[in-house]
Amino acid sequence: MFDVQASIGPAYILKPPFGSDLLKELESYVRAKGINLAWLSGVGAVSRATIRYYDQPKQEWVDLELDKRLEVAGMWGNVSLLNGEPIVHVHIVLADEEGRCIGGHLGNNTTVFNLEILLTTLSGPAVTRKMDSETGLTIWH
Repeated sequence: MFDVQASIGPAYILKPPFGSDLLKELESYVRAKGINLAWLSGVGAVSRATIRYYDQPKQEWVDLELDKRLEVAGMWGNVSLLNGEPIVHVHIVLADEEGRCIGGHLGNNTTVFNLEILLTTLSGPAVTRKMDSETGLTIWH
């Protein structure tokens, strides 16, 4: 079992700009602040979204483009290191006007309508991602 002890550090309340690319905003923010380890959560709405699904047998990503307004029913993720650089890994659940939900891995080209995000930094040993031959994913090692 992977086990690293971390301490809770400063927390940041974030509101990405209207019309911005959510994933790019988060990546830019953690790089600008030098954040290498964190946990995040959020709620709000997007004008469009790209969510990703990992096809386990094929070991490849499948993108689903959603060109409509959606509520962010839940968003959770983390920040760790990949090749020495911070990477933002986020899962998101989106609801349509009838309350139907769809979720997956947050992809680029997800456009912010309004989001309220809590990013809690952590301190401790570096948590890094490396390619895992069994899953085909870059996961914590």
